Amino acid sequence: MNQKLCFSLALCTVCITTCNVLVEAFGTNNGASNRRDAISSVFKQGGVAAASILLGGSNAVATTTAGGSSTTTAFSVFEVRPDASKSLNPSLQSVKPESLLKKLVVDLNKHQGGAIWLGEHHNSEADHLLQADIIRSIAAMRSGNKNKPISIGLEQVQIQFQNFLDDYVAGNISEEEMLAGVEWQTRWAWSFDGYRPIFELAREQKIPLIALNVDSEDLAEVEQGGLPALNAKDRLFRYIIDPVGFAEFAKAEEFSEYVNYVIQPSYNLHLQMGLLRTTMSGKQLEEPMPFRNFFSGRILWDEAMASAASTWCANNPDGLMFGLVGADHVKFGKGINGRFERLAKGKYSSATLILNPTGTDSRPAGNMNAIIEESSREKLYAQRLTLQLRYLDEGISKKNVGATEKELLRAPQSTGGVLAFSDYIVVNNAGDYVVG
Repeated sequence: MNQKLCFSLALCTVCITTCNVLVEAFGTNNGASNRRDAISSVFKQGGVAAASILLGGSNAVATTTAGGSSTTTAFSVFEVRPDASKSLNPSLQSVKPESLLKKLVVDLNKHQGGAIWLGEHHNSEADHLLQADIIRSIAAMRSGNKNKPISIGLEQVQIQFQNFLDDYVAGNISEEEMLAGVEWQTRWAWSFDGYRPIFELAREQKIPLIALNVDSEDLAEVEQGGLPALNAKDRLFRYIIDPVGFAEFAKAEEFSEYVNYVIQPSYNLHLQMGLLRTTMSGKQLEEPMPFRNFFSGRILWDEAMASAASTWCANNPDGLMFGLVGADHVKFGKGINGRFERLAKGKYSSATLILNPTGTDSRPAGNMNAIIEESSREKLYAQRLTLQLRYLDEGISKKNVGATEKELLRAPQSTGGVLAFSDYIVVNNAGDYVVG
């Protein structure tokens, strides 16, 4: 097969509410060494909502004991029930945590293993405690069978540093040596403190930690020259193991809707805040990064993590990978999780659990109502979540439509299907989660 892929994607654009107040409050990227540092800086300056809509931040806090150590809290589960019928009325159904865990294990047993995606907010200790709880519980349920391996996939670590994770789990190096080896402070930037319980659990139970993320040097090539730039260096296919499927995935109407709702608004907000003159690796750009390159970097990011997870499952029959990834990468099913399912071809199960979501997570980046809700909330109202995205039937065109045609686009018979926000929502404190 000719490895010079031609990625021709017809993408629709949308108008969104821009976030001028955040630009005034935090300014543009002045002095940050790379784009991730700039985003993290926004959070550290007090811009919780800003960090949330850029990289999935949250202002949730962990429960602490009298002695000051973090502890886990009981969690509650809600199943997202999408509705593609004429009524388009999705809902949430409360599920007992033990029932969810059993169902996930049963689904794994019906397949040749699979992945459970735990969509996090990177700066939320509450989310990381939930992740540790879920991993520990399911690992205990599968502990009697050594032929059913478990791993923890990490968006937080780039694939070039896998050997440091292996040495850490084996006990050959300390936590400090591992963090230095994976260059945590410069490559990830979010605090390791919240992740520590997960890493310690992996080391204690000898659960392999698997690096999933694209190397910054390669992502920088794409952010400057698109996917062809990385292909020219013969490094594109270390991340894309199914180039034909990768190209086909982007042609569907539902993916176009996903791009309009999730990726395009994120680009607009990054642009508005002056964050697109620097690549993730710190290289300064003469002009703001065009959408084409931003989009290419995003889909490479998602495809690479899905490919790494799929490869691990193929090499570990009946194995289970817990994917610790940002909620933004798995919401509405066309990020890492949808790509993994495409690669799985029915052999592996896949389940998405988004942790402690708010309206901010389910709306386009830069939506001012979501920002206000996130920064001043008292309760997490479930009805404020967008539980599904509707997309049009493939045969219906959205181009050059008049008033009559717009009515047709809104008509139930024009619906091609819906994208569910997640399979399940998991929250630390159900008392603050109002359903109905």
